[in-house]
Amino acid sequence: MILNSYIITYLVCSFFSLLIGLVAAVNGFHVWRMWDITSQAEEQYRLEKRIYLIITVVSLGFLLRFLMIPLWFWTLHGMIISIPGAMCLVGVHNINIPYSYLASGLKLVLPALYGYWLILNLLDRQVATQPFMKQKLLFLAPLGILILLETILDTSFFFSTPPRQISCCTSLFDVPRENIPPVVTQSTWIWLIMFYDLVLFILGEILYFFIAQKRSTSSDRGWWFGNKTVMFLETLVIIFIFVVFILALHTKVSPLFLHLPFHHCVFCLSQEAWDALLSFGMIFIGLTFFLVYFWVISLAGYREVNEILSGKMVKLLTWSGALLAGGVTILSIHLLAAL
Repeated sequence: MILNSYIITYLVCSFFSLLIGLVAAVNGFHVWRMWDITSQAEEQYRLEKRIYLIITVVSLGFLLRFLMIPLWFWTLHGMIISIPGAMCLVGVHNINIPYSYLASGLKLVLPALYGYWLILNLLDRQVATQPFMKQKLLFLAPLGILILLETILDTSFFFSTPPRQISCCTSLFDVPRENIPPVVTQSTWIWLIMFYDLVLFILGEILYFFIAQKRSTSSDRGWWFGNKTVMFLETLVIIFIFVVFILALHTKVSPLFLHLPFHHCVFCLSQEAWDALLSFGMIFIGLTFFLVYFWVISLAGYREVNEILSGKMVKLLTWSGALLAGGVTILSIHLLAAL
């Protein structure tokens, strides 16, 4: 077991936000069962006051969870010096598999869900009837379960991490393995070219939906509103892009940026090139915003409030396209400089 000030700070924040999440999830489920915006009963008035408190507390809890993401990786970085053989975060992760990789994986998945809830709450408050109240209250339950799972994984990792000799990224990524296809391990351009093709496709989609969303308030257009099939397909496409992007970073971007033709460690790249890390963050957030857009407009009651919320959705698409294009531009400039 390794303990330092970063680990203690992270664990305190983790348990505090977990407590907030569980209390909010239980109370949110109770309010969800009783909620009726059209009711004039005294009980409904008490529920409204209760829900506003829950929403405020949950919003603060999710914001704390956002801040804990960089703190998690900074905490892991601070453990490198305490682990013999570790040169980057791969070595720290290898000290306690699979808890470490599962915990870090959730740090990449859960922010999209937090962001969806916060954006949904912001949009819901723009409409007097609060059409998404039940959806956002019900969504607190699975979020509470995921936060509990994340906290268990984090705690299991920190409290069962012995300071022992481990192997790091060189032996994991750079030594050829017979059971892994070469297209996943060698320095190939395939994934990077595929990533750029997919980014152009997504930027084209963003432009299309940006124009269509602006026109939707003055016409009958809006065939994608409430369409679960479109939402499902777009979710699959964006997940596929994330997978391709990670493979592109592993197979080609990392060796080029690190000027080491046979070194494929994304964690080493993140330590050495801050602008590359910035571009990764912008690409991730841009794609997440686009995904959140489809999650929102697929809700059953969205079409009825589109006239009120259309401007906000246009801004969401604008930020999605700007962040994605900006992140790809930074990545491309660095890539050209590395060639």
